[in-house]
Amino acid sequence: MKKFLPILISILVFILTIVFFYTPLQQVFKTDMRAFVGFILVFVADIMLTVVIFLYVNYNQRRRINKLKERLKMWTDLSLYVNKAGDEVFNELPIGVIIYDKDFEIKWTNPYTLEIFNTKKLVDEDIKTISEKLQVIVESKKSKGIIEINSELYDVINRSEEHFIYLFNVTERERIKSKYNNQLPAMGIIYFDNYEESLGNLDVSLQSSIKGEYLAAIDDWLTKYDGYLKPYTGDRIIFMVYRKDLSRMIIDKFDILEKIRSISSKNNVRVTLSIGVASWDVNYDDLGTYAQNAIDLAEKRGGDQAVVNIQNQKIEYFGAKSDASAKSSKVGARVNAQTLKEYIKKASQIFIMGHDQTDLDSFGSMLAVYYMAKIDNKKVYKLYDEDKLDMTVKKVLKEIKTVDPKHTVFENVIDTNKALEINDEETLVIIVDTQSPKIVISKEVLEASKKVIVIDHHRVGDDGFDSIFSYIEPYASSTIELVMELISFYDESIKFTNLEASIMYGGLVLDTNNFTTRTGVRTFEVAYKLRELEADPELVKSWLRKDLDRTLGINKLLSTAKVYLSRFVFMISNEEQEDRVILAQTSEEALSIEGVDAAFTIAPVNGVPSVSARSISGINVQLVMEHIGGGGHINSAAAQIKDKTVDEVYKEIKEFLDMEYGTEGEEMDIILLEDVKGRGKKDDVIKVASGYANFLIKQGKAILANDENVRILRDAQAEEKRKNDEHLELMKKLKADIESKSVTIEIQKGKDGKLFGSVTSKGIAEEFEKQNGILIDRKKIDLPAEINSAGIYTAIVSLHRDVKANIEINVIEKQG
Repeated sequence: MKKFLPILISILVFILTIVFFYTPLQQVFKTDMRAFVGFILVFVADIMLTVVIFLYVNYNQRRRINKLKERLKMWTDLSLYVNKAGDEVFNELPIGVIIYDKDFEIKWTNPYTLEIFNTKKLVDEDIKTISEKLQVIVESKKSKGIIEINSELYDVINRSEEHFIYLFNVTERERIKSKYNNQLPAMGIIYFDNYEESLGNLDVSLQSSIKGEYLAAIDDWLTKYDGYLKPYTGDRIIFMVYRKDLSRMIIDKFDILEKIRSISSKNNVRVTLSIGVASWDVNYDDLGTYAQNAIDLAEKRGGDQAVVNIQNQKIEYFGAKSDASAKSSKVGARVNAQTLKEYIKKASQIFIMGHDQTDLDSFGSMLAVYYMAKIDNKKVYKLYDEDKLDMTVKKVLKEIKTVDPKHTVFENVIDTNKALEINDEETLVIIVDTQSPKIVISKEVLEASKKVIVIDHHRVGDDGFDSIFSYIEPYASSTIELVMELISFYDESIKFTNLEASIMYGGLVLDTNNFTTRTGVRTFEVAYKLRELEADPELVKSWLRKDLDRTLGINKLLSTAKVYLSRFVFMISNEEQEDRVILAQTSEEALSIEGVDAAFTIAPVNGVPSVSARSISGINVQLVMEHIGGGGHINSAAAQIKDKTVDEVYKEIKEFLDMEYGTEGEEMDIILLEDVKGRGKKDDVIKVASGYANFLIKQGKAILANDENVRILRDAQAEEKRKNDEHLELMKKLKADIESKSVTIEIQKGKDGKLFGSVTSKGIAEEFEKQNGILIDRKKIDLPAEINSAGIYTAIVSLHRDVKANIEINVIEKQG
């Protein structure tokens, strides 16, 4: 009816027109017939126009309706497909789906999730009961992660807002990635430390003999790791291994270092090894650069150690059990003194600063460098803020100021604000007694300066300065020792006041613990020179005395002492301490206890957990502190850890000691995922120190031997045994089949009666298959001797470790 509405309206309008205008129209039609005819024509035209409009509108409407019907059908079909796809995702495709509530309790899973966890029911279970790693991802609201379930690896997609978890099996992807990473190349460079100095005075035959021992030991060591070795100078070697073999070297802690030390000790020479290794997914040119950087770092840290730089991993250090050896020649000091002189001459002005909480060694070194720079440049400043000086230095300056307020020790002193005000492009900043930009007196000045020189005796850490020149000698007892050596080649006319010499002497006494540690010939040479400059040991002794409150504080910390692994002692307190110096003094005091090889004092300073570590020879506390984010010297190191508690720091140090030195303490049961030399074979359940266990787990070489993992291992072993038993039975049946048959092989005979060629295992396998329909691997056929004449022979086929079959071979002459 609606379709004809326009026509009806048109007719209705026409009728109403006639009704309303009937009288005038009647008069017109009576007088003028043509008007009547015209009216009829208009009426017909109106009807036709209305019909045309009606047909056009109706056509377009039908088109729109048809399009809407098609679109509706398409959406209906698509909805069905989407619903079907959704059903497949949730119920059929290998994608695990878990829905959980706000309390992390599972409310729904799809069937595949039950297969993943090898269970019949997960609903109403807590997530942590099925996987602790999954719980960590969910509770921390991480969007992604990888977990292991029943020896398979899964990508986790966590929609924390919707409380949805999706699990995708990526075992094959991770296996390929692991295989690829294991096959990445690692380049290593080996230096012989002190090689020329130690062997130069020996006769040629003895030099050759000792060098032969070294090279043989290195060759035997590298053979264990299937490596390639190539000497390229008299005291330098390059080697290549795969990443997986580098991991084995790491587990073995580069034991070649100890072997070389043993050879050197036997021959009474002081040669050690420095090793730098890099493994990155880069071209060989860049890999060589990384390896060179690693060996440079090993050398700067004093040698006798390995530095390993693996892509996306923290640099690791191994060895360094002995202190660095001083070079027998002073050529280096002379060259460095002249280089330093050139830089000072070119500078517009010099700023000299030490480390935060500047001690006597740092402050004394500042004074010495100040006088060196003053000779060649009139604009030289000692830069420090008074609150950045340690208690002893404050005490010394206070005493000097009381006696002589205008003493030269106070000459040209500026603070951070003044330094920033006068700093320019050509300013040279000389930093003494630290290798870390994090602990300089003024970070602001360091950041604003483009030209930096570093003079220090500590081993280089991961975070170094972007310096234009550095003079770093870890063999030195103190920075004072280095600077005094430089002065002897820089300008012998440099003189100090007796108070300044005493401050420098105090730095020497402090860093050597009154000449009992880290001392060498040069240490005493420098002490003698300072005494000639009227340094006063009695005055220094009075400066280093502790007041009653500090002594009581040290004793209070000592009362908390805990012995660990029979050779380490920890002093632990959660009470705020006055400064870090008291921690160092406590560790020094604890080190005097018989049987203690290293001492660690841990307590908060300014709200930050701080550690001071001291040790005797054989224990490298620098490595321990670097492990937790600190650094220092082999026998004297420290750390400040902002994001952890005192107890957490204590636990982390214990774990490292377990890994490096642990033979006692808590042990963990782990399952080896691959063979580990000296520990066990793949799938062995072993008990090791917790630190070493965590190391193997992080390296992907082991997993925790908890009930679930042990059950999975036992199930896998049982399944493997079942398959092996089935295979054994199959091989026994195959043996019976093989031995019930024989094979005939024809060979050609020449005119002289000799046979051409001989019967091979390949020919036997091919003929046996052709004649008997049984395929035998030719590599498993063992011929007792060469068959080159007619006769009956017997070959042995190794089908299994416990199953061997005999093949009867009938060799005949080929006829015709």
